[in-house]
This record gives sequence, structure tokens and C-alpha cells, in this order.
Amino acid sequence: MTLQSQIGRGGHRDDRRRRLLTEDLTANSGLPSQDLSVTSPRNGQPHTHRSENYGDAEFMQSQPRLTDLVPRRLVSYLLLLKLGLAAIGGLIALYVWIPDLLHTPQGRPAMADLGNSGSLGNWLASLWLLAASLLAMIVYRVRRHKVDDYRGRYHVWLWAAACWFLIATDVSANLHQGLQQVMISLVHTRIAGDGSIWWVVPTLLLVGAIGSRLLIDMWSSRLSSLALILAAFAYLTALAGFFHVILVQAEVYQLLLVQGSVLGGHLLLAMSMGLHARYVILDAEGALPKRAVKKKAEKKAEKKIAAKSEPCATDADPGEKKADLATGNETQPDEAADADENETDEERSSDTWMAVDPPHAKAQPVLKRVAPVATTTVPSLAQKIVIPGASSSSAAGADDGKLSKADRKALKKKLIDERLKREQRKAANW
Repeated sequence: MTLQSQIGRGGHRDDRRRRLLTEDLTANSGLPSQDLSVTSPRNGQPHTHRSENYGDAEFMQSQPRLTDLVPRRLVSYLLLLKLGLAAIGGLIALYVWIPDLLHTPQGRPAMADLGNSGSLGNWLASLWLLAASLLAMIVYRVRRHKVDDYRGRYHVWLWAAACWFLIATDVSANLHQGLQQVMISLVHTRIAGDGSIWWVVPTLLLVGAIGSRLLIDMWSSRLSSLALILAAFAYLTALAGFFHVILVQAEVYQLLLVQGSVLGGHLLLAMSMGLHARYVILDAEGALPKRAVKKKAEKKAEKKIAAKSEPCATDADPGEKKADLATGNETQPDEAADADENETDEERSSDTWMAVDPPHAKAQPVLKRVAPVATTTVPSLAQKIVIPGASSSSAAGADDGKLSKADRKALKKKLIDERLKREQRKAANW
């Protein structure tokens, strides 16, 4: 078989293999398989024909989604952070060394002049802010499906995306300077300094309100919350350097402090949005490890269960309390209240029943339970109290209000055995 014949035959065969591969990918992904070669409704109108260039477009079902663009590995974020810090360091070095490189100490080119429009620093800052806005939108698309968010707190991510986009536009177009000039012309006062207070205060109010709400919503993710807090510290450092709260001797280093802090804040802001986007996607997919219950929560739950299972202390028999005090053995309230319930099946089966005639002859006799006479040397707690004449020692103890030493030892041993049996039954039922 010649090469031309193989090429001629391979077209239809490759097309068939491509369709089978797409069907396998669709089946594995759990998406419903569709035959796009037939007419299917879209926007209320059916397809009239197949595409001449793409055929039945089966490959569209296997295209990556928007959430697939978010990195899932923490190593990727560490690498991006290192690249961002290296870019900031390179821009600062370029700002410092370019006058000597170009032999123009009086001026710098626009691309190396940090803080001015058209510079590489502003371009990088706007790029990071646009990435933060896009990641906030991804978080919103996933976060709004959380089942326990009844108050709709996820809407703050829409506000965050709009805020980061507005700041990115301001970095590129210097909108804050236009707002400053408009307010000075309207009010005819600068308030303080050169009038920068007119755009600093609204920016602080807007970013502070949205940032605080984001931090509350992001608190379950430690990494993203930490990155957002560090971004806030970087912005505050830049603000302190801008208003000369933090003073540096040379003006060049003062400018580098402000611009470097601003660029670092933008980088950390983008990192926090990316880390939280990763967190919510993994949480939605069930890929996050389950956190262990806190010890305080466990103790509270155990106390609630114990409070529900314990009966009231007033339900205990006063005679049993008296016997416990006489023996010197402090028992729990449930031990005294549940003494009769701890009897074994053999003890219950040994009880006898007798017929008691009612006062009227026409009525049927009533059966009453009679406690059996103690056959062992160690009487039970109920027999000690109800039948004091079962033994001479118990009768003497009932008359004097005290029990003998042997009876106290036997009663203490009996209570300990009953408590052990009850704990074993509770453990078996648990």
C-alpha cells in the first residue's frame, strides 16, 4: 500500500477516531451526550445546518471551563508569588539604574518612571488588578451555590470584582487626579496638602468596606485571609509613606517605598483572590479534607448529652440518699434513680405475683408484685430500705440509723458493680 493511499484512507478514519475519543471524554466527565449533527434548539431556534469548518462540533463539550483556569496546586501560587516579587524588584532596579545606563541623570524614560501613566509599573499593577477582578467573578460563580448562605452574602464578590476593575482603570488612566482637580475647583479648597485627601478618603471608605466584608467571608481559608491581610498592610504602608508618616532621607527612596508597597499590595491582592478561588472550587468538588471537631465543641456536646440522659435529682428516693450518706459513698444522681432498673433478668424473673381481692366481690382480683426474700448474704439496695427485717444486721442498722461495717462494704461493692455494668451497657449501645 502506497503512502498516498494511506493518506487518502486516513481522513475518514481519523474523523471517526476523533468522534469516538470525544464520546469517551463525554462519558467520563458525566455530561449528557448529544448528537449535534441533528437539529437541536438554541435560543428558541433550531440549527438549520452543520458547520462546514467544524462539522458536528463534538469537541465543544470537552473544552476547558473558566474554573479550570484556576491553579489547584499551592506550588503554582508560590511560583507566581516569586515571579511577581522578582518583577517588582526589577522595576525598582530599573528606576534606580536607568539614568546611569542612559547617561541622563536629569530624566528617565516614561516606561521606567514608576507611578506615572505609561510606565511598566502601572501596566503590571493594572494587570494584577484585572486578574483579581476576574478571580473574584469566578469565586462569585461558585460561591453563590453554597447551600447554607440564606442571606446572600456571596453578593460581596460582585462588588469586589467591580471595585478591583475600577482601581485597575484608575491605575491606567489616573482617574484619582481628575477627581482631585474637580473637587478643588468646586469647593475652592485643598483641605490638606495638595488636595489628595479628596480621593484618598473615598478610596479608603470603599476599599475598607469591601475588604472587611471579604475578610469575613474568606476567614475559613487561612491562606487567602493571610494574603488579604498582608495586602492591607502593604497599602497602609504606602499610604503612610505618601503622607510622610514614614520618612526616608532621600526622596528617591521615599518614592520607591510608596510605589513598591503599592505594587506589593496589588500582587498580594491578586494572590488572595486566586487562593480563595482555589479554595471554593475544591470545597465545591469535595476535595478538601474534613477538619477535626474542636475540643471545646466536643466538650459542649458531651455536656449536653449528659444533661439530657441524667434524670432530675429530685426523683431519687430519700431512703437511698440516706443509705449513701451512711456508707460514705457519694454516687451520681442517675445511680440512685436507676437502682431498680439495674436489676438483672434473673432477679426480675424470681419475683412472685399474688392475687389480691378487691373490696367489691364483683370486681376481678388484682395481681400485685411481691419482692422476693433475699437468698444471698448481700441484700440489694431496695431490700435494705424496703425490708429492713431481712437480717439482724440490717434491722439494727435501721433502728440506729446506721449500717454495720460489713454491710457498708457489701453495699459499696454492689454499687460499684452496678455502675460498671451500666457503663458497659452504655458503651455497647453507643
